Amino acid sequence: MRIPPKRLAVLREHIAAESTHNMEELLAGMTSDCFNDVCCVAKPFVGPKRVTERYRKHWEGFPDFKVRVRRFLAADEKCIVTENEWSGTHLGTYLGLRPTGKRVRVRALVVWHFRGNKLWGETVFFDLGSIQKQIGAKVTTPARRRARSR
Repeated sequence: MRIPPKRLAVLREHIAAESTHNMEELLAGMTSDCFNDVCCVAKPFVGPKRVTERYRKHWEGFPDFKVRVRRFLAADEKCIVTENEWSGTHLGTYLGLRPTGKRVRVRALVVWHFRGNKLWGETVFFDLGSIQKQIGAKVTTPARRRARSR
């Protein structure tokens, strides 16, 4: 697996910008039609405005959010796949989960999509149940609706 040095630099700059909450630097390395597709969210965030919204919400939920790459898993001419770990203290609402003040550590798999040497977007997979467990969220399942009588 060979990762072109320029792409590796773009990826490192992006991750550093995520961890320091530097939106300007984060978007500087991305294409103008960038996206962020988070597996736990119904629709991808498409375009700089929506990608900005996604990161701002994440950083509001975890103001001390930091991410690191644990290892590089695969790479080809269009993408790089990494195993990441992010951590932070749950001090704001995140994906509908109210703040608890609890610290979380989350493992994630990220597919980084490139166009040339610019980052086009991310597809992010992580276990939301793991976050819910770490923050002590009570997870309820709605009772099945009874079939209506005719």
